[in-house]
Amino acid sequence: MKVKVFKNNSQLLEIKEDWNKLFNEGSYSVFQSFDFCYESSLEKKIFIICLIEDNKIIEIWPCEIINRKLRFINDIHADFCDIITSSKSNAVIDYLNDLQLLGSLRFINLKTDSLVKNKLSKVIFFDLRNSINYSVLSLTKTEAFPSNFNHFVYRQKRRLKRILNKYSTNYVLYTSCNSKFPLDEIINLKNKMISIKSRGTEFLDNSFLRLSERLFDSGKLIVSKIELEGEVVAISLLFKSDNDYSFWIDLYADLKMINLYHNTLFIKNITKFSDATFNFGRGAYNYKVQNFSPEVYVLEEFSTFNSSLEQKYFQFSKWLLSEITEIYKKIKY
Repeated sequence: MKVKVFKNNSQLLEIKEDWNKLFNEGSYSVFQSFDFCYESSLEKKIFIICLIEDNKIIEIWPCEIINRKLRFINDIHADFCDIITSSKSNAVIDYLNDLQLLGSLRFINLKTDSLVKNKLSKVIFFDLRNSINYSVLSLTKTEAFPSNFNHFVYRQKRRLKRILNKYSTNYVLYTSCNSKFPLDEIINLKNKMISIKSRGTEFLDNSFLRLSERLFDSGKLIVSKIELEGEVVAISLLFKSDNDYSFWIDLYADLKMINLYHNTLFIKNITKFSDATFNFGRGAYNYKVQNFSPEVYVLEEFSTFNSSLEQKYFQFSKWLLSEITEIYKKIKY
């Protein structure tokens, strides 16, 4: 058994087949897939750790180094982070300890049953805390939407119908099989959102758009779009795997409830043909929880330190930031 680290993007192509095989053996999100990690690795200081036994990769830590901290690759855009593994060995933990990196881990967006958290169970100086929520909705096939919202009473179903009656739009679903990535339309809608200050200037920068287009071309990403009177008013970027759909990015015009309308229309159109599960990603947005009532789950962040002093300083900094944020909210509102 040996550990090998890949620090060069071009080297990753050598392990694509092994990576895909290990990925397909477990239950992982698209953010641990080779395509997402490879496309995300461009222009980054990657540190991808592989555990090898009998010339076979049995564990992968898809990481990068940022400010001398080991983080999961592109974690700011990855809704769910984790390792992929078929091994119970702690060889990678021992390797990180030898490199004096075991006290420099900053892992975010972890599910409560994450594999990496189990591997790190014996670390002495750490901080584990809830960070943000995510939500999931499972529905059966129906041609009489929203009858498949079995957890809804009549009043709630009627509200979904009213949402769909609010607009009359032209709906388009783009996949790599039938169309090109609608880059220009995405950029135009992005710029409109920035111009009205609903998003900052860094929203969907060129690097992110290149990543999105490559993921679309690989077949991992699909794009949903609606037009109102010939004008694009909403676009959603989603990951698709069989009948599982994960909302990633929503863009929309400054029209009342247009994003909620688009999400509802998408769900209706998908469940017209099959059962489906919809993952709304990070953030239990009130309007999605109130209108769809998905199951809400917590995500965690796990940080490690080299000493008790480092640990306490980190925890104090987190507490102070939280207090300042609360004071700012009170002043602002």
